Amino acid sequence: MGKRFNARTETFEEIMLFGKPALFTCIRINRDTVPKGLHMYEVRHDDDGIGDSVQIAKGILVNHWGTVITHETIKLDNDGYRDINPDKDWAYGTGDCTTVDDFTKKYPPKTKDYER
Repeated sequence: MGKRFNARTETFEEIMLFGKPALFTCIRINRDTVPKGLHMYEVRHDDDGIGDSVQIAKGILVNHWGTVITHETIKLDNDGYRDINPDKDWAYGTGDCTTVDDFTKKYPPKTKDYER
């Protein structure tokens, strides 16, 4: 499936997903490197290869577009996925956070379990 990278050392882009702040990167992140209290999802792009984000899940194998990290849980459908409307649910360039550390300072996780 390919190499996975450390969430604590990679650079991200702050986005809005379903109206909430999140971090996005086009690489695969090793789930074990995501600090406790944050949530990681993978993103699927459209079949046409246009680059629209169309679905998230705990893991994506086909049409992997990237990885999203949030400070709140995203409710997935019963099948473990959630569709994204790229025009309504996803917005690039919405903030200045580029690291997990920046993100957790700006948006503290809503759990006592968070580990810095």
